[in-house]
Amino acid sequence: MSLKVLPGTPSCFVCGDKKENSRSLELNICWDEDDEHTSISFVPDGSWCGYEGIVHGGILAAILDDAMAWAIKALDDRTYVTAKMNVTFKRPVQLQRHYSASGFLDRKEERRAYTSALIQDEDGNTCVEAKAVFVLTKAI
Repeated sequence: MSLKVLPGTPSCFVCGDKKENSRSLELNICWDEDDEHTSISFVPDGSWCGYEGIVHGGILAAILDDAMAWAIKALDDRTYVTAKMNVTFKRPVQLQRHYSASGFLDRKEERRAYTSALIQDEDGNTCVEAKAVFVLTKAI
């Protein structure tokens, strides 16, 4: 497995720099060049809570969104944005445990990119799954 740390976006909530966004999770997004997917390792802390001891689903959705967006970006330098995303929560994601998110570009058709992602615990159990459609934007 050959992992390359992707540059991130300085102001991003998920992968940004706290100097640019004090609320950023400052997660590193890596690209697995061999298997062509993103990888984001994390250990949630108390500031990520929804219910006591359980990570807020919106934060998990944001991590999956970034995992999928960067899976596209690693293969196509143009800008795609999320048009539709479906998230399925299968198991609670708990505080102070190790997790990994993976994002995949499944296929591209014209201006659309179809993606998938998942979050797994350290035992390999899938906790959260997502599928999304991204659309190519006009030059920003």
